[in-house]
Amino acid sequence: MNPSILRCDDMQTLIDLSIKLGLFYVFIALGFLVARYYNKQKQLNKYVTFVLINILLPILIIDTVMTAPSDILAELPMIVAFTILMHVLGFGLMYLRLHRSSIENKTKGSMLLTTTFPNGIFIPVPLILLFIGESGIAVVAIFSMTQMILLAIVGTMIGSGYSDDEIGHKSMLRKVLLFPPFLAVILGLILSVIGFSVPVELDLAISYNGVATTYLALFVVGLGLGTKVAYDKVRMAIESISIRQLIVPVVVGILLLFAGLSDITTRVLLLEAMMPAAVITAIFAGSFKLDSETASTIVTIGTLLLLPIVPFMPLLFGMP
Repeated sequence: MNPSILRCDDMQTLIDLSIKLGLFYVFIALGFLVARYYNKQKQLNKYVTFVLINILLPILIIDTVMTAPSDILAELPMIVAFTILMHVLGFGLMYLRLHRSSIENKTKGSMLLTTTFPNGIFIPVPLILLFIGESGIAVVAIFSMTQMILLAIVGTMIGSGYSDDEIGHKSMLRKVLLFPPFLAVILGLILSVIGFSVPVELDLAISYNGVATTYLALFVVGLGLGTKVAYDKVRMAIESISIRQLIVPVVVGILLLFAGLSDITTRVLLLEAMMPAAVITAIFAGSFKLDSETASTIVTIGTLLLLPIVPFMPLLFGMP
């Protein structure tokens, strides 16, 4: 093959990647600026998150679960096992760290929540769509479904165990189990089993839905980064982040080398292991009247520390 053609292809790939990375940061920056200078950013965040969680993301999940490659669905038990491992590892390491600590219970609860539950949707979905492709969303869907179950059980136990108030456990459990992305996974699996296919006329709309989900999710991340950081909580945040975003990914990455999973599944699970604390952990902390300030600080700093790594992710995923 002509070397000049190869060089042109490489240059085009570099240009495409640069544009994707540029848009990644542009939408986060836009959300950040809105959070800082728009006095109704909380209401906006609420509305945008509602659209994402209740409409765009469920549609994307249903479509990708229905069209998921058979090898990914065959790996479902291993995906679930690795998802549980990521959560148990984060929880176990932080629990050992806090077991004999004099830190007050409500702060311990927040640190356990943020270390246990990584961001499984808002950051992974845009990154996977940008760098891996829609086929990776099926793995995210299975990961998210498992995470929602863990959040309903383990998250509620952490919240109630470290809270000074009585919590309506059944009410919280019902909210988590009715989480739209969780229901979307179940519906997608049912439609896949019965052999339902999406009408051709809707293909274009669904493709636009993937693009909208990508950039709206990044906008929401930016809105979250616009919240104020409690600087007196930074030391505790670093402790949580070092477990969540350093130790857990290293352990999971080593195990993935020997798991024999498909390339797409391996990449997505490694990316999920690298994620900062989930935004929902700060919401959970507030619901259980834990130290939501610490939780928000951990989520914000963890996300900020992830952003400089993003340009190097194509190398990690083996992209040219």
